[in-house]
Amino acid sequence: MPFDVSQPFDVVIAGAGLAGGSLALRLARSGARVALLDPARFPREKLCGEFLSPEAWGVLDRLGLAQAVERSGYEPIHRVRLTTPRARVLEAEFTSPDGLPGIGLGRSMLDHLLIQHARAAGAEVIEEARVSGPIVHDGCVVGVVARGSGGGGAPLELRATVTVAAEGRHSTLVRQTGTTRARSRFRPRLFGMKRHLNVPDPAAEPGGTVGLHLVPGGYGGTCRIEGGLTNLCALLPESALRTHRGQLDRLADTVFAANPALAHLWATCHPAAPWKTVAGVRVEASVPRLPGIFYAGDCQGTIDPLGGQGMTMALLGGETLAPFVTAALVAEASFLSLQQAYRTAWHQRFDRRIRLCRLFHHLLINPWVIDLASAFKTLAPQLLAAGFEQTRDRPAHRSGRP
Repeated sequence: MPFDVSQPFDVVIAGAGLAGGSLALRLARSGARVALLDPARFPREKLCGEFLSPEAWGVLDRLGLAQAVERSGYEPIHRVRLTTPRARVLEAEFTSPDGLPGIGLGRSMLDHLLIQHARAAGAEVIEEARVSGPIVHDGCVVGVVARGSGGGGAPLELRATVTVAAEGRHSTLVRQTGTTRARSRFRPRLFGMKRHLNVPDPAAEPGGTVGLHLVPGGYGGTCRIEGGLTNLCALLPESALRTHRGQLDRLADTVFAANPALAHLWATCHPAAPWKTVAGVRVEASVPRLPGIFYAGDCQGTIDPLGGQGMTMALLGGETLAPFVTAALVAEASFLSLQQAYRTAWHQRFDRRIRLCRLFHHLLINPWVIDLASAFKTLAPQLLAAGFEQTRDRPAHRSGRP
């Protein structure tokens, strides 16, 4: 181990995704001694829609990552395209107020950029380390216990003034330190499946477009990313997975056939990677029961994937949490009061977009709504663009940027 884990850190962060990695970068730049753990070795693939809305440019600027993203070969996204089983198509243009596009960028690339910059800022990045639980002393979380596969599976204890759970929706730390409640109790259980594709037919996947291809009970989202690849990320009822006995290609053949646009894309593409899957996709929020720990990203709360806000919200969530972690390090207030203040700030910032994305989800999994709307040739695209815009913050102007 190239660093001393016997001395307490200021902050230990479990999970090096967008929320955890961006938080580690911010805190390390401010002078905090930060440990960032993740079970993966980077770069790594992750199930994700791989689309960032135009407002993400602002947070990327504040992280000092905007130029790196511009050099990454990302796909500029200017348009959202909805297609239905009845072959209806509804399109709308979108950009930021200063003309900046959305961003099609693979999680492998973006997460790796965050890790590189966090490490350069002084964060101790510990890869292939899986957190098994919190260290609790006198009823307060004071660090984590992890097991590193790279170190022969030996246990590793990291103590810190502040612990942050950022390991995603199935977090071990959240299960052991907090309470999670679902915000979508009556929705059928959903699962996600993602695959990178080569799509040679430009008509099947128009450039600069994020596609939402509706099928019964779910959708297939498509987005071009760097390297000429297309990300296909579907959200479907878990019952479909059981019906096809977990055979994902057969499931895709059957379900995607219900939508002509998606069926054409699937029939003409060449898979570039294996499927990645995740079960138990739902909208939920968590609250810690113990002091000493904050939640970030999906550990704090999730949003409907159909709204295309997951990646941007994770980056903004890390930004929202950072000042509360800093306040805890200097003991500006009791930890319990800081936890409450952070939860209030998080809900004030994100609850509106969560509600709107939930409404967006309910509308779009009923394709007849889009079929009906598509009859209004002028009004429908304006309503789609307005609805898309309402789920986002108004981006700050990026002076001097293209």
